Amino acid sequence: MPPELIIACESTPDLEATMQRQIPALAWQAVEDGGWQRIVYRHGLGIPVRVEANGSELHFRFRAGAEQRALCALLTTTFRNGDQVGGLALDGHPALRALRRHHRGMILLSGSPFETLVLAILAQARPADAVRTVFSRLAAACGGITPQRVAALPLPRLAQLVRLVGEAKAARLHATAAILDRRGATAFDRMIGGPGPHALTFLMSLPGVATHTAAIVMAIINNVPETVPIDQNLMRVAFRLGLTDHDGRLTKPGIRRVAADLLAYGPDLARVHPLLQQVALDTCTAGVPDCRRCFLADSCRLAAGAAYG
Repeated sequence: MPPELIIACESTPDLEATMQRQIPALAWQAVEDGGWQRIVYRHGLGIPVRVEANGSELHFRFRAGAEQRALCALLTTTFRNGDQVGGLALDGHPALRALRRHHRGMILLSGSPFETLVLAILAQARPADAVRTVFSRLAAACGGITPQRVAALPLPRLAQLVRLVGEAKAARLHATAAILDRRGATAFDRMIGGPGPHALTFLMSLPGVATHTAAIVMAIINNVPETVPIDQNLMRVAFRLGLTDHDGRLTKPGIRRVAADLLAYGPDLARVHPLLQQVALDTCTAGVPDCRRCFLADSCRLAAGAAYG
């Protein structure tokens, strides 16, 4: 199957990092030879799409027929025209500059607002592999993830489909889909893409969507997010790096304080929050951090205080 779409990137794309560390990537599955694949649904019809890196380009393969133009537009938006971490405005702190250098090839993914919301809910405290499996099953059962199609699923069937990540999420997804279905086909997209705090407030009014999940969706969808997704991992890394100061408690005032401190470095900080959280899992653990193995150690006040090196 010949390439149907090519997206040029500024530097060699790191497709593995792109697909491992971002919520929209959970709609994709790894395939042989380093490629990734998902089913994109158009009018209920599933179209297999494969992407692989080739030099400084991303090559997409699919057979879409009359849907080719719409599918190309969707993929271009999802992969943000090849936008990469290396092109972000992360100059306000040595740790952020080091993060940009280390992950310069990672592509910044976007997604449709409702699909992103569903993925974020499924991913709450669940491993990525389970989310990928559940999402593909749910999308196949619905013929595509839209509020109308998810709301139309009988609740017992929805519970069966999401069981791997927790049946309790079925009722929340069903109720949220029903609310958005009543608002109309494009109302949610317009709301989430708009400026101001209204989108964040509306997201947090939906069943199963608290501050962290709402902030994840905003960081992915909205180019000017109102907050950063804050959890204990991000608080710990940001404090140790010197990006913020806080008392360590995950309270609402504490979350607002840390988010404001981070956004003071610019809105692009919200887009790389998964990379800081990955540092927390890889080296900057809650116990004794592995500073000698951390690529941020030279710009970290904790590592400096521990006489790293």
